Amino acid sequence: ATLLSPWAHAELIDDMNDRGELRIALEANMPPFNFKDDGKLTGFEVELGQALATELDVRAEFVVTTRDDLLPGVESGKYDIALNQVAVTDELKDRLAFSEPYSYSSAQLIVRKQETRPLGTLAALKGHSLGVVQGSQFAEQARSVEGADLHSYPDASQTLKDVAGDQIDAAISDRLLVPYAIRDSQQAVTEGATVGPILSLAIPFQKGNPAFQSAVDNALQRIKADGRLAALSQKWFGMDASKPPKR
Repeated sequence: ATLLSPWAHAELIDDMNDRGELRIALEANMPPFNFKDDGKLTGFEVELGQALATELDVRAEFVVTTRDDLLPGVESGKYDIALNQVAVTDELKDRLAFSEPYSYSSAQLIVRKQETRPLGTLAALKGHSLGVVQGSQFAEQARSVEGADLHSYPDASQTLKDVAGDQIDAAISDRLLVPYAIRDSQQAVTEGATVGPILSLAIPFQKGNPAFQSAVDNALQRIKADGRLAALSQKWFGMDASKPPKR
């Protein structure tokens, strides 16, 4: 058999159309982005994935995977795309192609309701303890805080318990997750300042697929133009995150 060069692979758009499905990787453990409710997948990115597949005239096939497998799986072509709160970075752009952004976010601090100290910036956390969820895109930002005592947690719920119980001074998370996490935790914590740069959340897929890129971007534009994206954003985040926040 003749060995095909890696450049001779079929365009992703043809693969997707032949299968009649869009394979979407997610972790299903990040409410309100994507999670399981009574065993059923739901959340902002699940509804967005369904709308995207409808626009592309295929079925949405969600595959629940781990953080370690998610992006390598997209890179290798095991999954067509990931919808998993992925923020675009220069490092990731070396490995993957990205759609236009579907949401914008930034880091936000979470503090105790009774907090009186001026913990309004990352610099103000010098000499204080700061909680962050392992592997989140904010772990990097948290590490950049000089003189802060960093505590790493497997998930947001314990982090908020420790802020409420005065075990740590503050936590850092995604501003889109914070209202939901606070409501869900029923802890005596409140929203602090938004900090750091604005992040663009976008859809990663394998490089070298211009027809697929243009189909996904066009589908996203239609979902934005008729107000569906803003409505999904309001439903799940309580704000329209489809446009960059005004600073």
